[in-house]
Amino acid sequence: MVKNRRVKHFFILVLVGCAIYVLFGVFYTPSKGSTVLAKHVDSEDTITDLYKYNAIKSKTIPVKFDQRKKCLEGTNNCIRVFDTSVDYSSAKQIYTCVDLRIRSLAHTPICVYDPATDIYVSNSILNTGSWEHSYVLKVLDILSQDPNLEFVDLGCNVGVFTVAVAKHGRRVTALDANRKNLEMLTTSLKLGNITKMVTVVWNALSDIPETVGFKEAEGNIGGLQMVSDINAGNVNDDNGSIAIMLDDLIPMFRGKSVFIKMDIEAYELKAMLGGKKFFEEVDIKFLFMEWIHHKHTDIGSKIVQFMTERGYTPFRPSDNFLSRPLQITYRNNWPSDIIWIKDFSKTFSKRKTVSVVKAAVMMAIFAIVAVDFVFVLGVLVVIFTQ
Repeated sequence: MVKNRRVKHFFILVLVGCAIYVLFGVFYTPSKGSTVLAKHVDSEDTITDLYKYNAIKSKTIPVKFDQRKKCLEGTNNCIRVFDTSVDYSSAKQIYTCVDLRIRSLAHTPICVYDPATDIYVSNSILNTGSWEHSYVLKVLDILSQDPNLEFVDLGCNVGVFTVAVAKHGRRVTALDANRKNLEMLTTSLKLGNITKMVTVVWNALSDIPETVGFKEAEGNIGGLQMVSDINAGNVNDDNGSIAIMLDDLIPMFRGKSVFIKMDIEAYELKAMLGGKKFFEEVDIKFLFMEWIHHKHTDIGSKIVQFMTERGYTPFRPSDNFLSRPLQITYRNNWPSDIIWIKDFSKTFSKRKTVSVVKAAVMMAIFAIVAVDFVFVLGVLVVIFTQ
């Protein structure tokens, strides 16, 4: 009697163990942003092409003021590829470096400003581990559905989106006018061992090549605005930058598909007008931008005209399936941030197909779990009724 009871207990343990193993195998999938993947994409064997992409030959050429920096060779205007091989970890603006915490990604360092001087972005990262977390997840979700999409971060600030996307294993081009931001971003990339995933460009964007000054917003370093029509002699690396046109970047992206995040503090229209050829020659599938500055302005109506004429449809980023377009006539009521999608009907059809496949996979998973549960239950009934 005792022996039979022990045999029953043994079989129960074996069956429970098998059930747990099956459930674990069904539900567990390694995170795309796991440390293993991050190391894989940053290895010498797998990022040779990325390394070549970053190692752009450059030369020093005269510019409007003494920048003493390198401009990209073979271009009409001064595209400055920021030197990410330099150690900026002792830069005085770096308050600290903490883990950027994005759901589904392995933690990776990001450097921030003193929250007293950057009450929005840096303060949010220090308190919550992230900034615009839901938007970052939306970007990663869209990128994960198209392995050929590159990410272009125009106005990268301290690099929340850039660092997250690079950690996700996708190539990034990050542009910012503020040298201090790029020194911090470079430090974050080095600490996270993802430098070779990112090309960093030190320029402002405008509709003409020009020298621009900075207009600082107190307590909001990310709110730095560009000022045109200034005396170039009064501008240096700390209070200004060299503006190029989006068209100048065509050689870097010709023939590629990209997702653009544009956050350049009300200079978006100027950037678009300086990028008419860019929109023709580069496949911009998605453009994520701030809308809060443009809700009630003529600039806003011109942006709408520019984008709709090129086949783009606006959406609310919080729309899970990006299936309900925003109404053009009610642009005053649009959210603070929007996503423009090119050829929406085609894109939505593809996303709908992906959603159907995901639903089918989930149904299959639940069917496996149900069968597994019924099997274990049936065996237990047989054992205890004998």
